[in-house]
Amino acid sequence: MAVVHLLPARRLQAGRRMDAVPLARLSRCLLALLALALLAAPLAGAANDAGEPFFPRAGSRAFDVAHYEVSLAYRPAKRSLEATTTIEAKATRGLKRFSLDLDGLTVTRVTVDGVRAAFGRGRDKLKIVPKTPPAKGERFTVVVDYHGHPRRVVDTDGSSEGWIVTPDGAFGVGEPQGTPAWIPCNNVLYDKARFSFHLTVPARLSGVANGRLTSVTSHGGRRTFEWVESQPMATYLALVDIGAGRLTGSTIDGLPSWTLIDPALAKRSRNALAQLPEIVRFESSIYGPYPFDAAGSVVDNAPKLGYALETQTRPIYAFAPDLTTVVHETAHQWFGDSVGLRRWPNIWLNEGFATWTEWYYAERHGGRSARQIFTKLYRVPASDTAFWEPPAGHPGQSKNLFTTSTYVRGAMTLEALRLQIGTKKMLKVLRLWATDQRHATGDIDQFTTLAEEVSGQDLKPLFRRWLDSRGKPARA
Repeated sequence: MAVVHLLPARRLQAGRRMDAVPLARLSRCLLALLALALLAAPLAGAANDAGEPFFPRAGSRAFDVAHYEVSLAYRPAKRSLEATTTIEAKATRGLKRFSLDLDGLTVTRVTVDGVRAAFGRGRDKLKIVPKTPPAKGERFTVVVDYHGHPRRVVDTDGSSEGWIVTPDGAFGVGEPQGTPAWIPCNNVLYDKARFSFHLTVPARLSGVANGRLTSVTSHGGRRTFEWVESQPMATYLALVDIGAGRLTGSTIDGLPSWTLIDPALAKRSRNALAQLPEIVRFESSIYGPYPFDAAGSVVDNAPKLGYALETQTRPIYAFAPDLTTVVHETAHQWFGDSVGLRRWPNIWLNEGFATWTEWYYAERHGGRSARQIFTKLYRVPASDTAFWEPPAGHPGQSKNLFTTSTYVRGAMTLEALRLQIGTKKMLKVLRLWATDQRHATGDIDQFTTLAEEVSGQDLKPLFRRWLDSRGKPARA
């Protein structure tokens, strides 16, 4: 994610009351009583089950999702959504009951393997009791029908994601906790899955999501856009954008690319987005082949949102982006999207890397060198704690995920590494990280071990200063 002027931006979910939801078959009193008892018991997906320290209620280790099929019909005039999400998953333990992350919206029906299941709601959970529980290792399919007015999610730092209403439509974005505002899902970083989207919108609008556009059909004054993301994707990287403007297709050295720009921002966005082919080529040359089978951009008019986001294959910009922002979000396709995080406190592996890429791109395209930028920034006095803290490798709390230090001190860490081991070895480290962890996840310990292996140096003192220590890091 890029933050305009490097101001912090981001999230956490508000609580919801428990809502009573009818059981699958009310006439079966015994089943109803059993289901209610199970729903009242602790569920797979309860606090700490997924091991995420910043968002302990999110997700579950009880199952692994392989594929989401998301069918959404949106009516902008009513701001209402009618949807069905089909989830193909594998149980990692017996599932007498389990939960999905879903914040708001009204669920009308749930089936597991084609049989209606009992369900209920927690604050931010859809609790499910299948009639025939999937056994450990068994594959199963969940279908959830739901509707309502999806909501904006406000985080602990005051920023927003979730479902964002725009003057001509809406978009759905998720970093870090907004995707359950419009998709029932296992909203944890390590449970990547393939996605298919069927977006039905008024005929005057376009519907954009991740991946490749496979078809557009018209019917009754509406159009349905079919998108397929065939590479694994973390749920927070899912995108839906519904709005005016012409959806344009092109190629970047044979790679299909689709872009949608709000007409009000088209003129101001044109120059930066025209550089996307060169940006993809440059970043591919240093980090390895572009990791996905589609590219592109979405520019939508949401000035109060104030950030850009690295939604997989197709970053979204809530304003007319400049060149630096496009460089940043494109770098995330390698660092953050393909190579994902295991836990949110490791966010440096996303934002520090994308910010350093901005500097290196400028250096190689006639601008200031990364070393010059580093030297200038290092002059910021230690008394400016808002600049230097928290340490890039230890944000401490969810509200600190997207502070200035995550980006700038994070990028300075990589430049400090470059100054110690040299440019050639530094680029080798980044390329190996991007290729060896392709479509997987990683953590800071793995990265620092790789850097030591490539460089042949003991880098622990450097990383302790830059990633772990409070205050302004000392120069070696």
